[in-house]
Amino acid sequence: MKIAATDFDGTFRPIDQPVPEENLAAVRAWQAAGHKFGIATGRGLPLIEEGLAPYDIRVDFLVCNNGAVSVDADRRMIHCLPIPPSVVKQLLDLPAVRENDLPLLVFTAREAYSIRPNPAMSMALVRPLTIEAAPLLSDVVQVSMKLNTPEEAQQVSDDIHARFPMLGGNINRSYLDINRVEADKGWGLMKMMEDGPWRGRELLVIGDDKNDLKMIRRFHGFTVKTARPFMQDAACGVYDTVGGMLRDHL
Repeated sequence: MKIAATDFDGTFRPIDQPVPEENLAAVRAWQAAGHKFGIATGRGLPLIEEGLAPYDIRVDFLVCNNGAVSVDADRRMIHCLPIPPSVVKQLLDLPAVRENDLPLLVFTAREAYSIRPNPAMSMALVRPLTIEAAPLLSDVVQVSMKLNTPEEAQQVSDDIHARFPMLGGNINRSYLDINRVEADKGWGLMKMMEDGPWRGRELLVIGDDKNDLKMIRRFHGFTVKTARPFMQDAACGVYDTVGGMLRDHL
């Protein structure tokens, strides 16, 4: 039995397109052969479930919030790495966070909250929240910001880490997800494998952007042809689709 994990946005589902039928068919063939398949994403649990809802597949696990959370096929918690409430409060008090007028979301292990809404996101999936109420949540795992450019996201991430060494940034295009510094998709998959039932199994990974890079390096993973050159340079191979990777390793 092998385990396969893919990033969702830009990898399993191309940007602004539906999931290709080739990927869905390959997942079914992969699972029919006795292997396990899941998603490793920066999305919180309700947002990745919304992304998967239109498709007739059942995932065997989800690694969410850039590795801070993992759940099994029945959505039972495998691991969770929260940010202390006192640190959440100090983070949200920073001018770069508080005074920005771009989208600002807060995620707990199972819920999504909006302090400043993201117009591209269905508000049915997120609960409104004031910036003062966020530190009262007991299990915040991620604070997510939209910046103007990837370079600005990197600068804000670096500034936050310098002030709070226990926090790190996971960047996907111009979105910055702030998690505990340990958390990235590779770390989350490692924890999921260690704490779940598949310790020691072969793990295949594939992703397309900067928040997938540590995962690709940790597990000698793959990328897709639409990824930027730095991702293709880091990957052990480049596929047209996730389905191509799965079928190559059946």
